Order: sequence, then C-alpha cells, then structure tokens
Amino acid sequence: MRAIASLASRHPLWTLTLLGCVLMLPALLWGPGATHSHLYNHMWTRHFGEQMAAGHLYERWLPRSFEGLGSPTFYFYPPLAYWLSGGLNAIGLTVGQAITGAGLLLMIASGLAIYAWLAARGTRPLLGAALYMIAPYHLFDLYVRGALAEFAGFVWLPLIALGIHWLPSRRGVALLASAYAALIMTHLPLATLTGLFLIAPLMLQRIVQDRTTLLPGLVAGVMAFALAAFYLLPAATLQSHMSTALLWSGKYQASGWSIWREDVELFPCIALGLVLLAWRARSLWTAITVGTALAAVNLIPSLWSIDLLDKVQFPWRILAITEFAAITAIATCPPRRIIAIGASVVLAFPLLLTGLIASALLHMPVDYARIDRHQPDAPEYLPAGFDASLVDRVDRWTDLGRYASLQRGDDITVTRPGPVTIGHAAFPIWQVTRNGQAVASHGPLIRFDARPGTYSIKRVRLWQEKVGAAISLIALLGLALLILRRRISHLSKFPSYSPSQALSDRPSFGRLRSRITGGDL
Repeated sequence: MRAIASLASRHPLWTLTLLGCVLMLPALLWGPGATHSHLYNHMWTRHFGEQMAAGHLYERWLPRSFEGLGSPTFYFYPPLAYWLSGGLNAIGLTVGQAITGAGLLLMIASGLAIYAWLAARGTRPLLGAALYMIAPYHLFDLYVRGALAEFAGFVWLPLIALGIHWLPSRRGVALLASAYAALIMTHLPLATLTGLFLIAPLMLQRIVQDRTTLLPGLVAGVMAFALAAFYLLPAATLQSHMSTALLWSGKYQASGWSIWREDVELFPCIALGLVLLAWRARSLWTAITVGTALAAVNLIPSLWSIDLLDKVQFPWRILAITEFAAITAIATCPPRRIIAIGASVVLAFPLLLTGLIASALLHMPVDYARIDRHQPDAPEYLPAGFDASLVDRVDRWTDLGRYASLQRGDDITVTRPGPVTIGHAAFPIWQVTRNGQAVASHGPLIRFDARPGTYSIKRVRLWQEKVGAAISLIALLGLALLILRRRISHLSKFPSYSPSQALSDRPSFGRLRSRITGGDL
C-alpha cells in the first residue's frame, strides 16, 4: 500500500488523470444522460461545434433556437465551457461524446488546479486533489444537474487563491487576473459569489499580512474585468431586450430556497459534513467554510435578498466555494479520526443519493431528434415582451405553434401594404432595410409597417461588442506585457545579457545565480 501511495505521489499528473477517468467512467460508458441541463448542453455544444468548424469562434446568436425564431443566448451566457465542448464537437466527436469529453477534461483540470494550490502551501496536495474531485457537490453538479459551466468553475477557484497567495509578484497579478476573468467567462453567478465570499476575505488577509498587496490586487481585479469585457459589457447592458422576469422568478429566486424544502435534502448534509471536516483547522478557511455552508442552506437571514446576490438563482451554488475552502482546511489540519468518520457518514448520504439519481438519469432515454426539431432554448432568452404564458413552468419548453406560419429568412417579399410580422426574434443586432434604407421595427417578434417590395434583415454590430472587444484586447496586451516583462527582468539579472548567450552559454550559472539572489526563473 505504501508503495502504491509513493508511486502516486511521484506521478500526480497520471494519478489524477486516472482518478478522473474512473469518476467519469459512467458517462464514458452511457453518455451524459438526461441531466437537468441536458437540453442546453446538447443545443449549445452543437451550436458552438458547427460554428467553430465553420471558422466562427464566438457566434452569440443561435438562429435555430425556438423553432427558428432565434435566440441571443450567448450575448448573456458565458461561452468558455461551450468553447471546450463545442471545440471537441468541431474536431469530430459527436455531441454526446463532446459533452462527456469536456466533463472529463474539466474533472482532471480541477484536480490539477487544486494540486498546484496545495503544493504551493505544502499541505498534502495529492490527497486534497483527490478529495476535491470526489466532493459530493462537484459530482452532483456534473451527473445530476449537468451544469457544465458551473462544473467548469471548479477549475478556477484554486487558481484564484493561488494568484492571491503569490501577490504582490507579477505572476500573482497575472494569475489572479487570468483566473478570475476565466471564471467570469465561465459562470457569472459563481464568479459573483467568488468575488464576495472567497476573493474578498483572502485579499483582506493578504493586505493585513502585507500592505503592498493592495495595489497589485486592485490591478488584477481591474484587469480581470477588462479581459472579460468582450462578453461582460454586452451581457450587462442588453438585459432589457430579454425576458428577465423568467430568469429570476419562482424557483429561480435564491431567497425562495430554504433548508425546509423537500428538494434540497442533499445540501444540508453536504454543508454539515464539510463544516465538521474543516472545524479543527480554526483558520480563515474554516470561517469561509462555515459562512458559505450556512449561506448555502439559507440560514443567514436576508442574505439572498441583497441586491446582486438575489440574482444567483440558487443559494446552494455557493457549495463549490464551501468544498474548496473545506478541503484546503482539511489539507492544512486534518480532523480527528472520530470527527472524520462522523463527517464521512454524513457525506455518504448525498454521495449515495447522487449515485442513485445519476444512475437513473444515465439510463433514461432522451429524444434528441425532438430537441433538434424544436430547439427549446432557455425561455429567459425569449425577446422582451414575449407572452410568458406560453412557457411551460415544469419543463420550460415554449409553445410556439401559433408562430409556425410566419415567414422566416433574411429576405421577405411583401405584396400588400400594412403591418408585417416575421418569424424572427427582435434584438438590437437586427435591422430591417428596404433598398438599403433602414425601416423602423419593434418586437417581440420583428414587426414593421410595410409597402409592397422586398425587405432584408441585416445584422449590425453593436457598440457594446466593439467597445468590449477593444477593452479586452488592450487588457490582453497588458497581460502579455506583464508576463513578458517579468521574464525579461529576470533574464536581465545576468551581468552581460543577450538572449542567445543566456539560452546557450550560461544555463548552469543562471540557475545558481537565481538561488543566490532569490530570483525566480
């Protein structure tokens, strides 16, 4: 047994890859299954796969959604997770294989990310990585909820903490900015929770320890938002053009969930088990674990009624942070054996229940042909003013039968004067023209007063897209400069530096010099 443990510790990459394959084995054998989000994973992966195969990296408009009415889904939903699954689809995997493949890569990446974090702290990195990968909410997110984007968020939490740990160095600024920008472009509600419940306390602790970390931390934060501006600016400023009432109503209100609801039986057990495991550490990580665990089951009065927090939909999303904080605490100070056994018993229930639900979902048939015919996108992406009574409150499919006879296409021929409605969702990127001249139109489906003739639906690029892209490009150049400047500054420590000499003539001296002076090559 010791020989196996020693071998695993010497080869963490292969060990965590093997563990990831084992954890993903059910999905590898039976596919992603009928998870809560299987509709969207299927449609969005196929969309990105088709667009990326055609050379379009970031097509925000989904033309086939809602039975051909179209949807601005990725003007609002972050693209990063579907770049991954769509990219796998674009290189030849089926949609189901691409979703499962993305899950596998993200599972392994999450283990490697927390391994790097715990290794930097010198606290049981392999054990911590294994616990993070098999943590109950982590597996529930993948196998039951099918929340591919939120599942991807687990990768970035350890890297954000590592970036803060490295402040005020340039590599700390670069890593913190890149990792938080990636989280914003992966899952916006989790990014919001991370900013408030992980980054804020960790930065406060670092500033108390070293005041010089304040400015680099602020620079990293500004750079993170700037890097994500190409997505974030349109998403933040165009929400009046979608059906936001369907996004934050009913069961999608965070304040409406509580420990007493019958459909949250998993989450109190997860919260309690993690608190028990983290308690002995008595550190900031324990405080984060306890605070987020209480928040997850809505035991902090009025917390989820606060503006911004009320937009995260589900309070138990914060369990991703709880699991990360608890495992960091466990790796630092393992619990006593009796507590570990008790916590394991508590956590066994959600793991077992997740396994039972996942087994049923993996074997449940899914009518993908019907999904491909109707393309029932998330109803919050219907145009503003759309009749919400057409949305089924259970499966969230929209009855669009009344619009089946409307004309579709980019060119519409009108034979009689009067108002015309076409089968195309209204959104600011679409402009009606006649003979090259703009014609006034309104929604929720494109409607305009017409005279006989041919009208075209033209796409225009919004100022939000242009400005956001420019900001992100500037931030990307700044990040590259920060990284390259760090490398050049370290190489310039040589007495007589030239690139060829540093790379070929003096490698051994370069390493020795860095150890003496404390340089980090």
